[in-house]
Amino acid sequence: MVSSTEGTSEASTADETGDDSSTSMKGLKAAGNMLISGGTFTINSADDGVHANASITVNGGTFEVATGDDGFHADETLTVTAGSINITESYEGLEALELNIAGGDISLVADDDGLNAAGGVDSSGTEGGRDAMVPGGRGGMGQGTSFSSNGSITISGGNLYVNASGDGIDSNGTLTITGGYTVVVGPTQGDTSTLDYDVSATIAGGTFIGTGASGMAQSFSDAEQGVVAVSAGSQEAGTTVTLSDQNGNALLSCTPELSFDVVILSSPDLVSGETYTLAVGSATADVEAG
Repeated sequence: MVSSTEGTSEASTADETGDDSSTSMKGLKAAGNMLISGGTFTINSADDGVHANASITVNGGTFEVATGDDGFHADETLTVTAGSINITESYEGLEALELNIAGGDISLVADDDGLNAAGGVDSSGTEGGRDAMVPGGRGGMGQGTSFSSNGSITISGGNLYVNASGDGIDSNGTLTITGGYTVVVGPTQGDTSTLDYDVSATIAGGTFIGTGASGMAQSFSDAEQGVVAVSAGSQEAGTTVTLSDQNGNALLSCTPELSFDVVILSSPDLVSGETYTLAVGSATADVEAG
């Protein structure tokens, strides 16, 4: 097991192969489990920024990561309870068979999926996900069909910001949100979606703000609080979205950095069956929370 509790580390890797040796393209790596409880890490890597062949637990620390592959990848479980993670460049932001976000501040930019729950060795989201979707589901949006998928993503706390060109949150299994503050911006491609899951997506707490493409859109399949999921038409990046109650009090607001067609909003302040006012740019409409 690799363990870090304090200190400062910088890692820069490249694809260099000689006659007698080769340089790893990963930033931090462990053949087994990895535990990080503190420290400052600046990583610029061609392969995964932080990688473990088993599980990774982050209980603290500050990370600045730019990578040509996954920001963090664990073959089994990736858990974040505290710390600051800023992934400025990645193929996929966080990937593991089981992803657990219980705390911390996470901001990531991904060329493909932002969060990806996929089994196996560094699959980078090559199986399941959007290829497995069928029409239907909550709020008229698509819902993934159920396979023998055992991936899972659980968000119970922390602040999470995802800017993804692929699926924002992709679980080859289940997605459960019970707390925290989650913002997903993107994707803009027609065959990707803000939420992508094979089995179910449940929100029972926390705040979720998501925008993205409409072609393969999914919303939550189950909710214990109000959810507003609507098609907003083709909107340019920088268009402000605000949801207000009937007294004009703003409840949720965002200004996505990418163009979007779909808006998905949920928080403990929203009540299923109640009517709210959604403003997208200069246009407004009354919407009912599901």
